[in-house]
Amino acid sequence: MGQSKRDLSKQRKEVWRRHIAECRESGLSYAEYARRHELKESAFCYWRQRLSGSSGQKPAFVELKVSESRTSGIEIIFGNQMRVSLSSDFDEKVLERLIGMLGSV
Repeated sequence: MGQSKRDLSKQRKEVWRRHIAECRESGLSYAEYARRHELKESAFCYWRQRLSGSSGQKPAFVELKVSESRTSGIEIIFGNQMRVSLSSDFDEKVLERLIGMLGSV
């Protein structure tokens, strides 16, 4: 007999979890990974958001706390998955490009 909808849903989730994990390990962008594996980029993004438990909304502005004793640069922490450290002489154009790339992730 056929599989139940619940079983198919579990299998589908597992397939997408595997794709997302493989993409992260590959170092490829989501778009490039989807293209190479003949996946729709929109479906990839949908499942990435769905399985991460996020609501799919863009992050809101958050309060930054500045420490007076810190003179070696800045560190930006995005949730509990990403951390960016910049030296005090960082290139503003590089930071601008990085923020643009992070906005599209």
